[in-house]
Amino acid sequence: MHILFTTASYLPTANGVTYHISSTADALRKLGHKVYILAPSFPGYKDQYKDVIRYPSLPNPFIKNYPMGIPFLPTKKIKKLKIDIVHTHHPLIIGQAASQIADRLGKPLFFTAHTQYEQYLNYYFPKGYDATSKILIRDLVKISKKSKKVICPSSNTEKRLIKHGIKNTIIVNNGVEDFFFNKPQEKPFHPLTLAYTGRLDREKNPLELIKIARELKKLIPNFKFWILGSGLLFQKMQDQTFKLGLENNITFTGVVDRKLIPEIYKSVHLFITPSLSEVMPISILEAMASGIPTISLKGSGLEELIIDNQSGYICERNPKKIAEKISEIAKNKENYYSLSQKTYEYALSFSAKNTAQKLFDLYTTFKK
Repeated sequence: MHILFTTASYLPTANGVTYHISSTADALRKLGHKVYILAPSFPGYKDQYKDVIRYPSLPNPFIKNYPMGIPFLPTKKIKKLKIDIVHTHHPLIIGQAASQIADRLGKPLFFTAHTQYEQYLNYYFPKGYDATSKILIRDLVKISKKSKKVICPSSNTEKRLIKHGIKNTIIVNNGVEDFFFNKPQEKPFHPLTLAYTGRLDREKNPLELIKIARELKKLIPNFKFWILGSGLLFQKMQDQTFKLGLENNITFTGVVDRKLIPEIYKSVHLFITPSLSEVMPISILEAMASGIPTISLKGSGLEELIIDNQSGYICERNPKKIAEKISEIAKNKENYYSLSQKTYEYALSFSAKNTAQKLFDLYTTFKK
């Protein structure tokens, strides 16, 4: 089967959607399929596969390393690829372009809703939220009507779309690449080690990590905290770290080669996510695949992934209480190791191979 993914962002841009597209494409290729990726150009970056087709882009004046695509499509080239399926991973401009491609080729279109788009608008355009959200929802409904199925990574995403009148939904969870799966081993708690992997941008609420660290230092002075990733709040978080005297506890790595993350995770006890705008985060699934339980916040939308005391812990949105919970976990090592094993076993069903197989089964239903 020949599959075309279309996207508004791709490698080397670092985010969950680009990693999902890359890992899912690899898994589909391993199943014997041809996967092409239509993505914005990124000056100076050389793609691993020739199957990545770049369309023109402009530098993003707001966010570095997020080029703004201008989808002037290589229509003649796409026609020669003998595409069977068109699958867009974004709505709006690239979603409309994908719809046009599917129409011209007479092939089925699929759309994955990766993001809580309304939440992002509320963060970045609070004054114009009502107007922009109406435009966005109208576009989501439009691309959904054009699609054979709207793929939702979680049931919460599906419920949110159904509220907007989108009913042709199906749940297909995100998947984790094989190299992240490492059966948990007992590891020393001296020092207790935490990790966060992801973008350091406003919608991810990363400043909460510094508040948690400040409270935790009062209880466990020598803890370590790996913060892997970058974003607009990177410098502010570093400044706060030094201001609060946490520089011996917190290490900022910037964006890390994904192949190195499992090695870092071998010393990590807990993954912390402060985000309140998640769907089915790849970063959490990857931590779980290493047997690392996650601490998430109530109301984060992660309740179906983070099951309290089974695959992690759900805490009140209170840095002091979270620090107390972390301290409690560190004192009860027997319970921790039991939960670590459960977390790993739970993650086994979220492999990229499983995700790819479910997508193929879905594509087959509608293939012309």
